[in-house]
Amino acid sequence: MTDRDELLVRGTPIARIIGLTGVVGAVVLFAALITGSPGEPPINATVAQAAEYVRGLDATWVRLLEVVADIGMFVLLWFMVGLALLLRRVDGAVPVRSTMALLSAVLAAAFVILDSSEDAATHRAADLDQAQLAYAYDVTHFGLINILLPMGGFAFACGWIILTSGTMPRWLGRWGIISGIALALAQFVWTIEVAWLLPYIAVWLWLITTAVLLIRRPELGLPDTVGGGA
Repeated sequence: MTDRDELLVRGTPIARIIGLTGVVGAVVLFAALITGSPGEPPINATVAQAAEYVRGLDATWVRLLEVVADIGMFVLLWFMVGLALLLRRVDGAVPVRSTMALLSAVLAAAFVILDSSEDAATHRAADLDQAQLAYAYDVTHFGLINILLPMGGFAFACGWIILTSGTMPRWLGRWGIISGIALALAQFVWTIEVAWLLPYIAVWLWLITTAVLLIRRPELGLPDTVGGGA
């Protein structure tokens, strides 16, 4: 380790800051999504149910909460990118796993921040019929199903590094691997809400637990030595 690396480890609470962005981002994101989705129907809703839901989003406070959700996701992206970069320190000479974790984080965040299908449909709701409104609903919600893969991939890649490096608790690594694989495969059973919702919740709980560990024990994310036993 160089003198500069040692100074970074011992003098800068970067891991704690990254952990804080994870907790803050997740709380803001989910608070905004839950509050700003009144009466949201299931993902396989009928055309009438989906159209009625999209029309109900035409309110200033809902649009403001969508902005807050985007901000929450952007803050959370800082955590996901930061965690991937912290784990790169113990990922080996060719950091494939940490790089895949970083790219997976960007893919997941890009959908949440950039998707505007429901916003556009709500803006023109008076001029659209039920089928068109339902289509906008489907674009957003099928997009949600599509991000199960990068979210699962992020947890899997990070969990794999954690498990093999030993820089964080190995149970955390196993949790990330198992929940990540389950979430990625949940796309096959997207019509059964509980089948994809359980691994989805498991991955988010893993993410928040990881963030809390970085806040409480920042030295875990910035090890003094690179490597570790399997």
